[in-house]
Amino acid sequence: MQAVIFMLALIVTDITHMARAIATTNASEQALIAAFLYNFLKFTEWPPEIITREIKLCIPENQKFKELDDITGRSIENKPVLIKYINFGETIDDCQLLYLSREESAEKTRNWLKITRQKPILIVSNVSEFLDMGGMIILINNGKTLNFEINLEHVRNSGLKLSAQLLQIARHIRDR
Repeated sequence: MQAVIFMLALIVTDITHMARAIATTNASEQALIAAFLYNFLKFTEWPPEIITREIKLCIPENQKFKELDDITGRSIENKPVLIKYINFGETIDDCQLLYLSREESAEKTRNWLKITRQKPILIVSNVSEFLDMGGMIILINNGKTLNFEINLEHVRNSGLKLSAQLLQIARHIRDR
């Protein structure tokens, strides 16, 4: 019973921190993005055979940002989070999350989405119209807050499940 209460307290604490990140602009956008990505990893369920020894957050080589160092090595369900920098065309089958920043061209973003379609990889971006392109989660910065929207159909089609807590704090959910 104590373990259940402890786990619930951890979930509430993480969701509370994420909700505060939505409401604050004091931290850099990259720091907030790193925190969001970590929590997306934490509150996503992959098919059992997908995650073995570590959880990999993949990002194109040309989109590195130092704030990701803050989540490298942190643990989710006793598995360390690793950042993997990749180039287009390299295998991404060992990635659990792929983040594409708005610095990526719309054409390149569409190409990334094609090669990941229906794979159990959570695809997150801050590219405009990302959900319309086939993405799963879009980060939206309106100048005051950082928030996110979800295309639940794309998530489900990839065999992933998002926690109810994550869905609850999303600004908008398509295809509920």
